[in-house]
Amino acid sequence: MKKTKKMILLANFLAIAIVLNIIESAIPIIPVPGAKLGFANVVTLVVLYAYSFRDASWLTLTRVLLVSLLTGKLLGPVFYMSMSGAIFAVLAMGLVKKTKFFGVLGVSVIGSVFHCIGQIVGGYFVISSAAIVLYLPVMLFLSIPAGVVTGLIAQRFLAVWHTWQTASE
Repeated sequence: MKKTKKMILLANFLAIAIVLNIIESAIPIIPVPGAKLGFANVVTLVVLYAYSFRDASWLTLTRVLLVSLLTGKLLGPVFYMSMSGAIFAVLAMGLVKKTKFFGVLGVSVIGSVFHCIGQIVGGYFVISSAAIVLYLPVMLFLSIPAGVVTGLIAQRFLAVWHTWQTASE
């Protein structure tokens, strides 16, 4: 029963992350091309803390793949940049969480920063131009407040999550 419950909850988290990603892509909140707050990363943080690094990685990579498929961007430049950003972010968040030095907020900001770095690395290989690196300072500048916002939302959700988990045991 516990395995089934976990699988259902993770599937729901995946669906929420997909919807958040698609909606956020359609509504440009930040007036910089490609910049987003990263609301889908709230779900990654919640899964990372509520379950495991493995589950958060699976969810994040599956989300990027499915969103790219649903939006018609699979195997295009945006897909590779999104996937490399997601890989860098989830690895950084998993490693930093493991140190227990930072809380959810710090892990979120570091994930946001590494997402930008990953996107630039992916973009470099996709467009074969070092000029993309010039975009990194702007992205990093925007990534810190974005990481704070997603971290605060995830913190709040996790507080409710832990209360719900305790009550359901």
